[in-house]
Amino acid sequence: MTGKGLRHAAFVVSLIMLFAVSTHGCLDVGDAFKTKKVVQVNARIGEVPREDGVIPKIMIIDATTREINLLKYPKDIPTNLPGMYVHVIHTSHRIDYWSSVPYTGPGDYEITVGLRTLPPEGSDVRVIVTVNNEDGDRIAVNETKIVI
Repeated sequence: MTGKGLRHAAFVVSLIMLFAVSTHGCLDVGDAFKTKKVVQVNARIGEVPREDGVIPKIMIIDATTREINLLKYPKDIPTNLPGMYVHVIHTSHRIDYWSSVPYTGPGDYEITVGLRTLPPEGSDVRVIVTVNNEDGDRIAVNETKIVI
C-alpha cells in the first residue's frame, strides 16, 4: 500500500472510531428491540353553537395502552396553539410527557402519549383531553379512565 493509500485508510478508520465513540452511550444496541408502554388517544371533537359563534366539544375519547418501540417513543412535544392536549393523571400527579397536536376544527384526532413514570400494573389513570385556543386558554375538556 502506498503512503497516500495508508493515510486514507487511517483517516477512514479514525472517522469510524470517532463515530463509534461519540454514539456509545447514546444508543444501546438492545434498544432496537425494547418496547415501552404508551397511551394511544383517539378523540372526536365537534362544535356547539354559542351566541357569539361556536366552541369545540370533545364528544368521544377512546384511550388504550400499547407497547411501542423504544426508538420511536414520544417525549415532550412542542406546544401547539390552538391545540388538543392530553394529560395522564395517576394519584393526582401527571405521569405523561407534554403532548399536543394542532387543533384545526371539528374532526377526529389521534395522539400517542409517552409516560414519564409507569404506575403499577393494573392501576387506574385519568386521561384528560383539552382543546386550547390560540391564547392558550382551555376552551373544551373531557376525560376518561383506563387501566394501565
